[in-house]
Amino acid sequence: MNKLLINLYTSGNEIIERFSNLINDEHNKHDQIIVNFLEPGIVSGGYDDIESRTFIDLIKENIDKKHITYYGCNFSNHAGLPLNFLNNMFHEGPTLYRKNNLCKSLLDRCVTIDQKYQDSKTFDFLMGGTTQSKDWLYDVLKEHKVRDQVYCTYYRDDPKKGSWSKHVKIPVNHTAETIEDKWKSTLRYSDLIDPEIYNRTFYTALIETAIHNDFGVFTEKTAKPIVSKRPFVVFGSPGQLQALQKLGFKTFSTVIDERYDNEQDTDKRFEMVLDSMYELCKKDPKSVYGKLDKILEHNKQHFEGNDWNAGFKEKTKGSVKIDLFRFDR
Repeated sequence: MNKLLINLYTSGNEIIERFSNLINDEHNKHDQIIVNFLEPGIVSGGYDDIESRTFIDLIKENIDKKHITYYGCNFSNHAGLPLNFLNNMFHEGPTLYRKNNLCKSLLDRCVTIDQKYQDSKTFDFLMGGTTQSKDWLYDVLKEHKVRDQVYCTYYRDDPKKGSWSKHVKIPVNHTAETIEDKWKSTLRYSDLIDPEIYNRTFYTALIETAIHNDFGVFTEKTAKPIVSKRPFVVFGSPGQLQALQKLGFKTFSTVIDERYDNEQDTDKRFEMVLDSMYELCKKDPKSVYGKLDKILEHNKQHFEGNDWNAGFKEKTKGSVKIDLFRFDR
């Protein structure tokens, strides 16, 4: 069988135009075309521009080409699309915190709930680099009643303004950078759990990389609390938690009000997440962990114990490969 694999590494108008032209030129030459969205949430505009052309639009534009299938660390809020899940939350793979010595040492430094520092906050919230959504949320958080219970950092365009303990590494420009030569290792600064922060907080609040009503993405931001067995709330797309559940994970509705996941309006949804955080702060953390213990263990084992990408590897075996970058190799 004549198969073509297209690896789409980056967003942007130029790369999307190249991809569209490639599909038009190649679709009649191959029995199967497999498209791998290596960057979650491919768009041809900014992440905060809801009118931008997304990977969902790309799939719909080629929906009549039945021999094209798509893979990515994404989910779609549109039923019936030929989109399959790849677990690339850690680019090094879901067993990163079982195999990498640095990551294993960081996880080993994370203490149990009984050993938390006396001055522990309830939530950590590491917002990272700047976006319009984060700017708005950061301002709203400062005025919300949960603010005093949140250990929040937002370095925007200067990583030096973030919080980094001696156990982790500090990026030069952005946490998405790889720590070593990217052609040798795809371990990123953002993949590293900081045990000092985890040891001073009980739960995690996270904001995912791309937020859109049509789709959502999963990155290391979601993976880190899963592998460290921490309850979390998500500032993400509508249906983010439902998508996790469809993948076999369990969420925390027994102790956290997760109705925010159904809200379509982003501002209202984010305010609902903050309200859920505030209500959780009223509960005894030991009781919360007691109720969620089996769920947290299930999620960790489910994440690290599955060969998530076996189907993709089998499907692409023997295929011709084309890599689309926005930069030269």
